[in-house]
Amino acid sequence: MIYDKNPPYPHYDHLPFAKEPYKSIYVFYRLFTTLALVPVWIICYAIVPRHYRPRASWNLRQVVNVNFTRRIYKVTEVAGVTWGTRDPTLAADEKTLRETRFKWVKPLPEKYRTGIVKDHVPFTDVGCFVWPKHSYSDMSSGKAFTDSGDSRDLTPSSEGDLEAGNDKIPLIGIFMHGGGYCHMSAHESSRTSRIPRNLIERKIFHEVYSVEYRLLQHAPFPAVVIDAAAVYAHVVERYKIKNSRWKLILIGDSSGGNLVLSLARWLRDEGHLPLPDGLLLLSPSCDTSHSLPETLSSYIPRPNSFSDYLVDTPEPRALLQRTFLGFKYRPASEPPDIEEERRLMEVIHSEYVSPCSPIVLKRWGHDLKQDPEGEHEAHFVRHIFRRLPTDLRNTRSPETLNKVVAAATVSLQQDNPYHKSCRFPKLFGDFSRTLVVCGDAERLVREVRSLISAMRSDGIDLQVHWAKDACHDPLILSELWWDRQVLEECWRAIENWAKGFEEVRVVKACGSSNNNASLSAGSASSSDAVAVSQ
Repeated sequence: MIYDKNPPYPHYDHLPFAKEPYKSIYVFYRLFTTLALVPVWIICYAIVPRHYRPRASWNLRQVVNVNFTRRIYKVTEVAGVTWGTRDPTLAADEKTLRETRFKWVKPLPEKYRTGIVKDHVPFTDVGCFVWPKHSYSDMSSGKAFTDSGDSRDLTPSSEGDLEAGNDKIPLIGIFMHGGGYCHMSAHESSRTSRIPRNLIERKIFHEVYSVEYRLLQHAPFPAVVIDAAAVYAHVVERYKIKNSRWKLILIGDSSGGNLVLSLARWLRDEGHLPLPDGLLLLSPSCDTSHSLPETLSSYIPRPNSFSDYLVDTPEPRALLQRTFLGFKYRPASEPPDIEEERRLMEVIHSEYVSPCSPIVLKRWGHDLKQDPEGEHEAHFVRHIFRRLPTDLRNTRSPETLNKVVAAATVSLQQDNPYHKSCRFPKLFGDFSRTLVVCGDAERLVREVRSLISAMRSDGIDLQVHWAKDACHDPLILSELWWDRQVLEECWRAIENWAKGFEEVRVVKACGSSNNNASLSAGSASSSDAVAVSQ
């Protein structure tokens, strides 16, 4: 049945269609009318020339998929419907898992609770789904170890076999699923699980931990970073990352990519744990500030509105982002709380939440690919910003926000944890080797270009793959609904990037052999010289 017996989440409580029976009525209406439009779309786009389609290369299945998804997602904004979620406090039934095994990870250790994770959000056990289901087997020796959660299971003999008998670098992934921090889950049945499934089936990764982090309905930011950091600390300890061949890669799609960037920044800023060996960013969201009204980013239009299923309805998106960041909904009839608005703007324009917002990029002297000519900024300042009440205008002023950051860097003792990145010379300084995969027909394309430009400017070892005519997050789509060749090209790009870790090892090994040969030759020459002299 469509009828939902559960009460709406608190942040949706003010929406009339979030309560029954109106919720079921609206969902049925939206679903019925969308299904009715499917034959209309098929007939229409089959008759008109291909250049009238969102992208001329698209087949009818791709057109229907994007149009259907974009239209049906409206039920989230109007009725508060969430997709594919599960309770993160409950363990999965192992009997129902065919491809993964579920395990609990203990809360982030006390010694690591510094920086942005030292907050009012409680620390809890974190569930994760580990790919593959069965124990890891060494390809060359066939030996295995089981995963009971104890790092002692990784015996010296099995580690030694890996070191001696296999040239393939074992890659361990930590996957953060997408879904705008309100949809999806880490469960193997989730749409986003196509990503870890392919990484394992294609033998690109040896093991992947998919993190069941708390969505915004369960806890506000920085809960997502706290949960991801707990799993990261567990994996680092389990595989002895500092002293082994294992390579640890952070993987994230869409909002999961945003979480990967935030976790990588926390790891760098706090310095408690070794940095990951690589970042795999799939259609990463990197400008959360776009969702809040009266910010510069919200007045820079995103492209590709007809070739992507993402929508930009201002009020619902602002509601979700305010809730995600721990700020309650305020009706338009209530006057804004200026202190709350100031804190909201400070967090939303921090490097941890919106690393590619216009304010953050300008703060670090990077190019703004979203608005290269500055025309949207000029329009915003002239027609929007100057008309805001003085108090509200001060909370959104780039000069004010950047002054706050500059003042905070003076005293490290009293530093706001969101400003710790400002102690580093570069926005993405010391970030790991990175691959960005993004569709060139998706709405995030401009902010992703800003991310790419900033990373390259900061000297990051970066590779980029643009999926031709692809919508947002194409790797979660079935080959039934998307161009198989485009998807295969994405996976080949990921596989080739992953092979780069082996090439690094080969180069190091060759260098070591050459050094040993030189030392041997040098010793022999010395011995000969001694013999001659005698």
